[in-house]
Amino acid sequence: MNNWHNETIARFKALPIESLEYIRWDAHRAAVIGETIDNPKAAQYWDEYHYACMELNRRANNKEIN
Repeated sequence: MNNWHNETIARFKALPIESLEYIRWDAHRAAVIGETIDNPKAAQYWDEYHYACMELNRRANNKEIN
């Protein structure tokens, strides 16, 4: 894979829930702060936040089905 987005989504699938929760918290904090100082990486932090949320939601939905 050459795409950061695809690699990140795939990597998050292998992480424990605790790590995803920390990434979600940290990425959200970095994105909000980054926007206030016009950090060009703020969009990447938002992506990480959303991908962590997506994976946590996927696991929660799979748990309800099983």
